[in-house]
Amino acid sequence: MSLIKSILIDDEEDAIQSLEWKICRYCPGIEIVASVSDPLHAIETIENINPDCIFIDIKMPLLSGFDILESLHQKKITVIITSAFEDYALKAIKFSVFEYLLKPIDKDDLVRVYNKLCKRIKLATNNKQSRIQLCVNGVIYFFKKNEIVLLKAEGNYTTIFLTDNRKLFLSKTLKEVIKPLPTSCFFRIHKSYCINLEHVQEYKKSQGGVIRMSNGEYVSISRDRKITFLAKMD
Repeated sequence: MSLIKSILIDDEEDAIQSLEWKICRYCPGIEIVASVSDPLHAIETIENINPDCIFIDIKMPLLSGFDILESLHQKKITVIITSAFEDYALKAIKFSVFEYLLKPIDKDDLVRVYNKLCKRIKLATNNKQSRIQLCVNGVIYFFKKNEIVLLKAEGNYTTIFLTDNRKLFLSKTLKEVIKPLPTSCFFRIHKSYCINLEHVQEYKKSQGGVIRMSNGEYVSISRDRKITFLAKMD
């Protein structure tokens, strides 16, 4: 998992320095990309950096933490409030705040929130990676990787075989279509075929090597790709 880009926002320099030290010491997966002590500059900084997460105080002069969050309501940023007051907890729920840390911030509380944050980021990343986007005749389709059984080249066209027995026809070569597919589960076993390894039912050594897929299709495998195929299936 890549580092979690974070911005610290607090009008008290001492509070920022204390949180910076604790994050650097106890939260190795967080990268502090900016610290803002002037709330009037906070929105611009967030817009320019587009962080994964912000740690933000609420009671600040001229512009409160909630004022800043109000301007970011359409952005997908994980918000962690750091405040010396419990009074704002109920209002924080309305802003879908991820966590609420009371000052002075306890190390164990920070580590708990950090671990929870890592799980959220990892889950979001996995969900994003598990979706495959393909454009077919001007329409963008989103598939889960296990919904695609195999892809077949037919000249400059490609046929996609789906688990619900549908077939999609793309006016693109197989080489172009399989570029965004994850190599962890998709393997080009022949110049005319790319298969989803999760849908392999059986492999027959006869007839030069034939694979039966979950939809009943039989696919030939190139001689020079047998060893790699068997290694991936092991």
